Amino acid sequence: MVGYLLHVFQLFIFNILIFVALSNTTAAFFNDFLGEIGVSLESLQLFNVSALPAWLGLLIFFVVTDFVQWNTHRLLHRVDFLWNFHKVHHSVKEMGFAAHLRYHWMETVVYKSLLYIPVAIIGGFDVQHVVFVYFFTISVGHLNHANLGWDYGFLKYIFNNPKMHIWHHSKELPVRYGVNFGLTLSIWDYLFKTNYIPKNGRDIELGFSNDESFPQDFLRQEIYPINLKKE
Repeated sequence: MVGYLLHVFQLFIFNILIFVALSNTTAAFFNDFLGEIGVSLESLQLFNVSALPAWLGLLIFFVVTDFVQWNTHRLLHRVDFLWNFHKVHHSVKEMGFAAHLRYHWMETVVYKSLLYIPVAIIGGFDVQHVVFVYFFTISVGHLNHANLGWDYGFLKYIFNNPKMHIWHHSKELPVRYGVNFGLTLSIWDYLFKTNYIPKNGRDIELGFSNDESFPQDFLRQEIYPINLKKE
């Protein structure tokens, strides 16, 4: 119970704090770097969404952030150092809304750090874009981790869904680094051929190879990557 309460804290409060802190920190480093090479951020901006209709600016923000996070999710699976943090999320053995709450805090650092620069290059986003997209994606994420078996019909080619995402958590995968990396949108997996839904997977075994030796309690999961370095 304590573990899930801490995960809830990570999901909402810590996410917002890290987003603000990393945005400011990354912005400072990025602006300093550009200054060193004699380039301004304004000169790199492709366009400013504040000059567009509000709905279009929101759509662009949503699509850009989702694509960046899809690629970040792939990195979490392909880079061993990052995968050791991501294992916390894949340690769930049963899908349910609460499975979305189980992840290592380091993931937030990775996601938000990699997200800043693409968003900065497309300027003009405001806090309303961030808040709306954040809570929309959180809602979709909860549904994706619910053991419901939904696929949304023809919309499955656009939006990630429970039937698709459960195969991302399958213990037995057709390729080494995994499948179905979409967070909110599934279209990236279909475009880049990382989609895999052989059948309804509500009864498949979840986890990862040798997860029997993975810690079960919250604190030991949080320090798991650090302990690996000592071994």
